[in-house]
Amino acid sequence: MASPLIFLLFSFACGQSFDGVVRPTSDGRAEAYMIPPFKSNHASFLEKLPNGGLVMAWFSGATEGADNVSIVVAHLPPNSTQWSKASVVAQRSGYSNQNPVLFYRNATGILYLFHSQQKAKVPPSEDSANVWTRLSYTMGMNWTDEVDVFTKPGSFDRNRIIERLNGDILVPMYFAHGGSEDQFSAMQTKSVNEKDWHEHDVKKSNYLVQPSVIRPKPGVKQLTAYFRDRRHEHIYMSTSTDDGDTWTEPKKTKLPNNNSGIQANVLNYTSGNVVLCFNPTNEVRNPMTIGLSEDGGNSWAYQRNLEYKKESVGVMGVEYSYPSVLQTSDGYIHVSYTYNRETIKYMRFHEDWIKQK
Repeated sequence: MASPLIFLLFSFACGQSFDGVVRPTSDGRAEAYMIPPFKSNHASFLEKLPNGGLVMAWFSGATEGADNVSIVVAHLPPNSTQWSKASVVAQRSGYSNQNPVLFYRNATGILYLFHSQQKAKVPPSEDSANVWTRLSYTMGMNWTDEVDVFTKPGSFDRNRIIERLNGDILVPMYFAHGGSEDQFSAMQTKSVNEKDWHEHDVKKSNYLVQPSVIRPKPGVKQLTAYFRDRRHEHIYMSTSTDDGDTWTEPKKTKLPNNNSGIQANVLNYTSGNVVLCFNPTNEVRNPMTIGLSEDGGNSWAYQRNLEYKKESVGVMGVEYSYPSVLQTSDGYIHVSYTYNRETIKYMRFHEDWIKQK
């Protein structure tokens, strides 16, 4: 694999500095391009830490599905403008890692890393995947050995883990067992002390994967899940009124989906509104957009592009995809996403920025 220095030199030649420095922009945001450990970088995930810092994970390697593709982790310390160089935390010969999900659990003081892993093959063979986890008692600086959590072949994670009101955790999952029609979603729950997981079906979720689950109102059992559509048509939505035990049949929203990743979050530190990052198309992964809902995630009155290259629509190699989004107590909304597979782009802004256009 090529060294990070090569990618830094390439980034300067292209007009971006892949150096992890957070720089202000002219329109009120701040942004950074992560230092890419290896050639191909994809599927980032952001989590906030109790000290006020951020941690980001993604997968990096020769290309998706290739041998030794690794999960890497970088940090943004509190009040800092410099993301750290990413360190490799999961790598296995003969296998390819993907879809890291970070989860800091207040009840245990532990940072969890879930990720899928499959036999190395290009293009990837999804039906060989299962899900592993690692624990960090040092906020991501050191990690335990990985443990195989979901051994059923074709198991994948992707989006944010949430805590149920009874203290259990809920892990949104999807399963790939062949063609798109045979892919579907389910929710896995477990308490702190239990060893076994409990699976909760999402009926008629064929073609619908990578659910992103939110709790629109704090302390209320109602949950909402948004789904990626393998048919390149719409984002779908399902709800639960019993804190994730049962789910309604998913219904299509008015938002398009291009069979690419999405992620939602609730702005609990400010307005309580819902944000959703997605590609507003049925085809290419350009632009990357953030939507803002003022009615709990049912409609999206505001949408603003985070990244858009009009002259590059449909051009091979141009890709802004697989977003992660959260809010911190200072009111900032933080987003990361794949930037042309060359690196991961990070940005932050306030809610009003979404409404300005």
